[in-house]
This record gives sequence, C-alpha cells and structure tokens, in this order.
Amino acid sequence: MQLATDKSPKLTVPFRYLFTGIGMLILAAAGSIIEARALALPYFGSPVLLTLTHLVTLGWITMTIMGAMFQLVPVITEQSLFSERMARFIFYVYLAGVVWLVSAFAINAPPGPGAGLVSSAVLLFLADSALTMRGMKKPDLAVWYVVAAMAFLFVTLMTGSLAAAGLHRIVVDNPLALLYLHIAGAGIGWVCFIIIGFSFRLIPMFILSHGYDESYGWTSLVLLTAGLLMLMLNFVLRLVIPGISGIYWLGLAGGGVILAGIISYLVQMRVIFSQRARRQIEPAIWFALCATGYLLLAGLTGVWMLAFRHSFRVEVVYVVFGLLGFAGMYIIGMMHKIVPFLQWYNKYSSKIGLEKVPMTKDMISERLTWIQLFVFNGTILLMVAGILKQSTTIIRTSGILLLAGALMFLWNIGNVVQK
Repeated sequence: MQLATDKSPKLTVPFRYLFTGIGMLILAAAGSIIEARALALPYFGSPVLLTLTHLVTLGWITMTIMGAMFQLVPVITEQSLFSERMARFIFYVYLAGVVWLVSAFAINAPPGPGAGLVSSAVLLFLADSALTMRGMKKPDLAVWYVVAAMAFLFVTLMTGSLAAAGLHRIVVDNPLALLYLHIAGAGIGWVCFIIIGFSFRLIPMFILSHGYDESYGWTSLVLLTAGLLMLMLNFVLRLVIPGISGIYWLGLAGGGVILAGIISYLVQMRVIFSQRARRQIEPAIWFALCATGYLLLAGLTGVWMLAFRHSFRVEVVYVVFGLLGFAGMYIIGMMHKIVPFLQWYNKYSSKIGLEKVPMTKDMISERLTWIQLFVFNGTILLMVAGILKQSTTIIRTSGILLLAGALMFLWNIGNVVQK
C-alpha cells in the first residue's frame, strides 16, 4: 500500500483537516490548564468537561480521522474520492459546528444548532466515503473495520443529536444510560475501530512486514463487534426498561468480550512485528506501540468499571487512557509518517532521477519526535495520577506538558510543509 496515488485528492483536502485538528488539540491543552479542577469534579455534565471532551473527540480526533480518510480511502479502494468539492464543503460546515457546539457547552447554552451542523457534516462525510467505497473489489480486514466504524459513527451521531436536542428528557427514562451508549459508540465503535482498521494497513507498510497470518485480526473484529453490541444492548435496555434485572451480567460479559478482542488485536500486532524487515523501530512507530499499551489499559479499566462500584475518577481515567493514550498517541505517531510522505510525494516525486531530492525521513525532525514521545507519555501518566489523587496541581502540570507537546507537534509537522 502507498499513502498517495493518482487517485488521491489534492493535498489541501486532507491537510486542512489535519492541521486544524492540531489547533483544536492546542486549545484543549490550554483549557486543561485553565480549568484543571474540572477534571477532578464528580460530575459528567460539567460544562468545562463537556467542552474539553468534545474539543478532543470532535475537534482533534474526529477532525484528523476525517482528513486521513479522505486521503487513505481512495488509496485503499483504488478509486478517486467521490467528491473533492464535498470534502471541502464538509470541512467548513464541520468546523463551524464544532466551534458552535463547544462554545455552547462552555457557556452552558443550548447545543442544538452546533450539534445540527456537526450532524449534517458527518452525514455528508459518511455519504462521500461510502460512495467512494461502493465500487471497490473484495474488502479486506482493514476495510471491514472501517465499514464497522462508520456504522458506529452513525449510531454515535444519533444518540448525541438526541441528547443535544433535549429529547432524551422526553423519550427515555435513564439519561445516564443514553450518555454511556453515546460514549461506547463514539469511543469504542468509531475511534477504536477506525484506528485499528488503519493500523492493519499503515503499520505493516511502515515497518515492511509481509506474509503474516491475519487470523487474530479477524478474531479481534468479531470479538470487538460482538462485545460492543452486547454492551450497547445493555445500555439500550436500561433506557427503555428502567430497573430491569440481569443487565449487569450482560454489560460485564460485553466488556469481557471487548477485552478479549483487544488482546487478540495485540497478538495480531505482535505477529505483524515479528515478520518485519525493518528491525529498527522509529519514534513514530513507538507512538503506535505505546498506543496499543494504553488500549489494553483502557480495556482493563472498562471491565473494572463494569464489574465493580467505582468513583467518577475511574471513569475519567478510562477516557484519558482511551482518548489521549490510545487514539491520541496513535494519531500523533502516524501523522509523523503520513504528513512527510504526502508533502514529499506532492513536491518531489516527479523530480526523481532529474535532480537530487530529500528522503522522506529528512522531512521531519526525528530528535524532536523522540522528545514528544516522552512528553506525551509523561502527560498521560501525570494526568491519570492527578485525577486519581484529585490534585489540581498535578492535573495542571500535566496540562502544561500537554500544551508543550502539542506545540512541538505543530512545529514539527508544520516545518514539513516548508520543505
């Protein structure tokens, strides 16, 4: 697999998403410093917490994934993007929706209009992606993960829209169960599935791994899908039948199956790495390896939450492991590989053999990438410690580290487009 072909959209299409996502991460980091106390408060509905969470999930992670998909789906399917014009239009609608939504959360205003814009943009994004994929040949493991992720994104969209419109107060008896359903669909169904799917294409390409067996990957897909459906059914039943008995075991079983799926994925990654031709592991790949470790920690924390009575702090730690640890570390690592290659391909691929051109590894600072690796890992571990101890000082310190890492990230990636 390549990262760019003649089927790829113009570079401005993915780059506007990727770099805007970094800007959202910087805003979230600054917010975590200013409002560090909110991460220790026992209240999911805190305006500050809602603002920070959606800055990370919608502003950074989903914005980045959308940009990556507009670049990679045409490569995977060997077909041109259905509509580049639509992709550009989606960006502005989505950005406006995210800004409106997080601003509404910040000032405790009605989030409906912002959520409506986000929903419209996501529906168009799903349509553009699906229409690009419709004529592809036999889907492989990575593509099935992407398809499943898109389906769960739609579920996330519906549950989030229901809550944003305030209809959950009318049609459901257990708003907290709706919130958990929304989080499960977003965090596990959308973010986890899409990242795992792309990892089956990107990691083997970057470490030159070939000829490995994918059986553990297929097992992971089945287990993760089955476990998530069980977990979501648990929340749906809580929504429609308050006080129903036996649901505890359904949710716990779903969590256990998801954890088994995560372990199968880790085993598949081990198989892929055992077959690699490139023995030296670059810092960008170390980001991905650390991300898989945080995925396991998130899975273990999730099962603990389902099995035992726990404090709100454990739930926040779970979110940190999943969003910053798994999704964040993976995204940062892969952007250090994807952006340099795309810039190199766009600027230098036509000049090979005609003049001296730089190598892709020369497009970005490896030393600064190593520093970022330690900074982001330190951020996550400090933030978890601060949340568990309910220490505003430790949480604020982790926020400062996060901001420093995000600015280094922007500097390192931003310099690529100057080369």
